[in-house]
Amino acid sequence: LTFTSQDGEASMNIGGQLQAGYSWSENDAGTLNSDWAVNSSRLRVGGQVMDGLTYFMQLDPQGGGQSNGDLIDAWAGWQVNESIHLRLGQQKMRSGLSADTSANDTDFETVSRSIATSTFAGGRATGALFTGNAGMFNWHAGVMNNGTVAGTAQANDGTDMSLTLGGSFGSGGTSEDWSEGDLARSGASSWIAGLTVTQDNAVADDFMTINAFGGWKAGNGLALQAEFWTRDADAGDTSDSGLYVQGSYTLAANGSMQPGFVARISQLDQETAGDEETTEVLVGVNAYYAAHNLKTQLQVRQVSMDLADTDVTSVDLMFTLVF
Repeated sequence: LTFTSQDGEASMNIGGQLQAGYSWSENDAGTLNSDWAVNSSRLRVGGQVMDGLTYFMQLDPQGGGQSNGDLIDAWAGWQVNESIHLRLGQQKMRSGLSADTSANDTDFETVSRSIATSTFAGGRATGALFTGNAGMFNWHAGVMNNGTVAGTAQANDGTDMSLTLGGSFGSGGTSEDWSEGDLARSGASSWIAGLTVTQDNAVADDFMTINAFGGWKAGNGLALQAEFWTRDADAGDTSDSGLYVQGSYTLAANGSMQPGFVARISQLDQETAGDEETTEVLVGVNAYYAAHNLKTQLQVRQVSMDLADTDVTSVDLMFTLVF
């Protein structure tokens, strides 16, 4: 739903999303979990106040906002010049390809993010994010007063600011422009490769995280992407690392439905958790009715933790509607 002023200078877009489904899981001890639930819901308001000045706000009606109740995103943007853009407020501050993808958090081929992504990326922070481009090269630099990694958020008590810096090359735009899977099947390939360094300065500890990523779409339905993270913590001089590799094939539409298949393997090595090594294997099948805006997803996942000597098998079915 879009409203525009008579002179065309100001506009407002209202939209949202709903994700609901069924989840079943069982571990080695025989503990079962089975439930239907609303996985996420969002209400979005965004637009333009005047030429070059934009705004965006995203709320969670369920009250699951990261740091301010039901507030997910709230920022104002300014196009400084043809090449540089500034965004101020609570937002994604760039922490990885699969985490940065889409403010909607829906342009994914799997129901759940990889164990590596969930550990190292995906958090929101409040601050200033500068972005720019020169041809196929895109860069970003940001400063924030709370951490982008879960558990590292700091109180505003004079602790140091946190920083993020990175760049990417490719024909696929920025990491925020990227969407998983080659649903378009345009006949032309696209790709992206990049690196992000984040310094999270929290109350109890400081973290340096390095993320390297790459993605490729063949143009015929085949898509591949991979990421690697390493994070060093000052306290105890420990280091954690993680990665995932994901591949998919999306067929041409059959009537009103476009089927797709995806597989992923992810690994996590955590010195901070007593040298726990975790492996995730996932396969899934998707039915797209309006690309990522209307889809049904079914996935089977197994997570194995060596130190805990535990395996967890899960089955997830999710329906997504973006409007």
